[in-house]
Amino acid sequence: MDQERLLAAVLLADVVGSTPLYERIGDDAALQQISNCLDAIRAIVAWHGGDFIYSKGDDVLSLFDRPEAALKAVCEISSQLTKGPLRSRIGLHFGAVIRARGAVFGDVVNVTARLSATANPGEVLISQSFFEALSAGSRGALRLLDKMAFKGKQELFDVYTLGSDDGALTTHIARRGTFVDRRSALSRQINLVIRYGDLLQSCRNNEFVTIGRSPECDIVVQRPWVSRHHATFTISNGKAWLIERSSSGTFVSMGTNQEVFVRREDILLFGSGIISPGRRSSLGDAQNLHYEIISG
Repeated sequence: MDQERLLAAVLLADVVGSTPLYERIGDDAALQQISNCLDAIRAIVAWHGGDFIYSKGDDVLSLFDRPEAALKAVCEISSQLTKGPLRSRIGLHFGAVIRARGAVFGDVVNVTARLSATANPGEVLISQSFFEALSAGSRGALRLLDKMAFKGKQELFDVYTLGSDDGALTTHIARRGTFVDRRSALSRQINLVIRYGDLLQSCRNNEFVTIGRSPECDIVVQRPWVSRHHATFTISNGKAWLIERSSSGTFVSMGTNQEVFVRREDILLFGSGIISPGRRSSLGDAQNLHYEIISG
């Protein structure tokens, strides 16, 4: 298989606002507006020397040899999508990627997608490596937002955004525990201990423990009602979270007899308790995970 490894700036622009547009003006008219928007993004990318890779749904993935060119393209995309009903969420990252089979692969692409998904509509989130790849003169267009924890990575990374005229920043810090306020970065340290049968897992700040049916998960629960990637335990900024992403949901109890059902949402964990994927913890076939939060 032919493949090429190269250093590149990766730009992922995701167009948001399509769902209410379909509801408001109908399928045909909405599809036309969205298509025009995606075509405009592709044209801007090409004008600034970018290489269009693919478009899946409402997003556009592109590569640039020069970070400065990618930044100029992003600024133009952001200014274009300010008047209509559609907005863009953009991620920018820089690093080594692999081109093969007409697509690009690698950790850099995954991080770019994470930045785009985390951004608010109308916002650009830019990685530390992209910032460092820019010339000194180009860096002045960016503003340091805060630090961000990426799944599977131990250290926190600086995240930047485009600076507005008044210096205001549009992202709400600590949404879903993703961002870490600098003033709280040295907050209390806690350890989340999870027990499933004879298996014991520990999770500390900015670490992740995954549960699900897939062998790739840290805690594998082989039951048909458990999703392949059911949920994730994590600690961010001194707080323990359960990030639930399953189709069957999860029952959570925290030190009381009352059980809370969650599905595809994040829940803050306290003290100790029981996590039961897809079944009430009292049922005979329930696969209960016991957790405890330990300070220090």
